[in-house]
Amino acid sequence: MDTAVAATRSREAVDRLVSVNGAGAFARANPLQRIWRDLATTTRHGVVNPDLRREIYGRSLLGLTEQPTFTV
Repeated sequence: MDTAVAATRSREAVDRLVSVNGAGAFARANPLQRIWRDLATTTRHGVVNPDLRREIYGRSLLGLTEQPTFTV
């Protein structure tokens, strides 16, 4: 769950940087574009999905088997 939270916060931070930088942040020459794109992609992976991680963490705290029921 900590990984999901860290990934989400990182994406939020980079989103703010992109917003402050303006449209120029999306130019191929701007390294921020690649960082934003990479974070946007990786933070949507199932391993760091916050809702799925919360369910697995909660089940673990309750002593239930870690078989998530979350579906997209």
